[in-house]
Parts: sequence; C-alpha cells; structure tokens
Amino acid sequence: MGAAARGWLSNGQGGKVLASVNHATYLLTDAGDLVWLAPAQSPLHRRCIRVSSPLPRSVNGSVFAVKGRSIELETGLTLDFHVSKIWTSPAIPAGDIIDIRQVPDKLLELVNQFLAKKMPVGVGSFIRPILQIALKQASPASFQPEDILTRAAWPIVEEIVKACLSHDLPAVLRHAEALIGLGEGLTPSGDDFLGGLFFARFLLSSIYPTLDYLELDQLPGWIDAVESRTNLISFALLKDNAAGHALEPMNCLGLAFLTNQPVGRSSSAASDLIKVGHSTGWSLLTGFLVGMLLVFPDDLCIPGPQYEATGFVS
Repeated sequence: MGAAARGWLSNGQGGKVLASVNHATYLLTDAGDLVWLAPAQSPLHRRCIRVSSPLPRSVNGSVFAVKGRSIELETGLTLDFHVSKIWTSPAIPAGDIIDIRQVPDKLLELVNQFLAKKMPVGVGSFIRPILQIALKQASPASFQPEDILTRAAWPIVEEIVKACLSHDLPAVLRHAEALIGLGEGLTPSGDDFLGGLFFARFLLSSIYPTLDYLELDQLPGWIDAVESRTNLISFALLKDNAAGHALEPMNCLGLAFLTNQPVGRSSSAASDLIKVGHSTGWSLLTGFLVGMLLVFPDDLCIPGPQYEATGFVS
C-alpha cells in the first residue's frame, strides 16, 4: 500500500465508498482523504492499496471502518493489511542527473523510439504535432484530431505548448483552465494531460533549482480554485501530480528520463504508463512530454529531417 494510504487509514478511522468502478473501489475517509483498493497488477500510488483477490462491487455511499490494520466494509468483507509492504515513490539520485542541455535531444530520441512501436490513442495523437511546434517548423495546420473532444482540446494544448517553449508558466495556467474536466471517463483527459505536465514541472523545478522561471507558487491555489470543475477522484490525482506524487510508471519515466540511463529505459516506462486506463496513460505521457519543453532553449536548433504531424519525412 502507498505510504499516504497507510497513514490515512489508521485505527478508528472510517468513511464511505465514493465509487466502485473498473475493478477498483474508491474510499473517502471521514477526514476527506481519498484512498483506493485495486487489483494486484494495478500501478502503485501513494493512495493505492493493492488486494490479491477480486473485490465484490461495493455500493456507493456504503460505509467502512478501520480496526487495527484491517478495513471492514459494510458488506461484511474484512481486508487484513497487517503484512502489507509500504510503497513510497523513488527519489532521483542527485549525482546522476543529465545536463539540462541534453533534454531536447533525449526527448526527441525517446519519442522516435516509442512511436515507432506504439500507435497513439486520444491526446497521445498530439505528440507528433507538438514536436513539430517545438522544432520551430511550420505550424501543423493540417492536423485534425478525429474525435470531437480531442478536437476541442488541441487548440488549447497548442497554446500551452507555445507558452512552455516561451517559459511562460502564468500563460500555461491561463490556457490550462479550459482543459479542466474536458473529456470522458473517471479522469478526464484534460485533467490527465495537465497532471503529466505539472508533474514534469515539479521534477524540473526540483532538479534544476537555478531555473527561477519554473517556480509557480500560485499553482496550488489555482488547482484548488478549479476543484468544482471536475470530479473528486480526478481532482485528487491532479493535485497529487502537481505536488510530485504520481503513479509508479510516471515516477519511473521521470527517473529514467532525467538521469543518465539509456533511452530504452524511458521507453519501457512510457510503455507501462500507457497501459493505465484506455487513454489515461497516453494523456499523462503527452502532458509529461510537453512539460519537458519548459527547459528547451530559445535558440533550439536540432539538425535532421522535417517532422510532420504524421511523422518524420526525408
């Protein structure tokens, strides 16, 4: 179980079932903390508690209680976590961080390697035109997302990309507001994209503290202000991502990408990330890649073939 989940579910605590969907049961404690129970193969997170056996579906609003290190659900099921291991997100070793000037080349190498094997889904279809903008090639005017939701999101994401390349975080927030709650599912794709972006900003700000423009003191207040525009589960995850608390595969991606590890490690972590949900992982990945544009230099010049929205061409 995640370290935060263990702390929130202490003896004598209680709460209710917020939602029971997609093989996971989301618990809301009386103190307002969100925790979820999920199958053993689920990605780790500070709020996640893995269970070895499938859970019967719980009724939304039903209550639970914590006694010792066990959770008693209203259905009569008791989950014993006395021997559970505690998971905490890995820290990036200070002595193994890549030179910030390596970020653009490594990002392009990662995307080339990754998209050679994977077909993007949802917001993931933005990755190629995003790189076209980052390489200061012609604007991908011909790019037209297939479905109505991604079509609505693309102009907003395009402005966010430009703001990241200009190192203008206040502008990022101005445009980002329109993405909150945009999309279907438990965690809307707009929220997931921003979660990936804000997590990337957190990592970059922590690792390269001399880059003052990465500071964004108003971000926590901004996130609190948009709470009513999305659901509680998505809001909690967005807030966590912004504070550096991500799903395990995104932690692994950040660790592999920003340290002196081969690009294959980053590609492997990205492959694990896109397995989250139908398109959630792709949205998180796309946001993470856009966040890395925050450290692209203004005078970026990478020789090579032209890059179109559909891929590289000679």
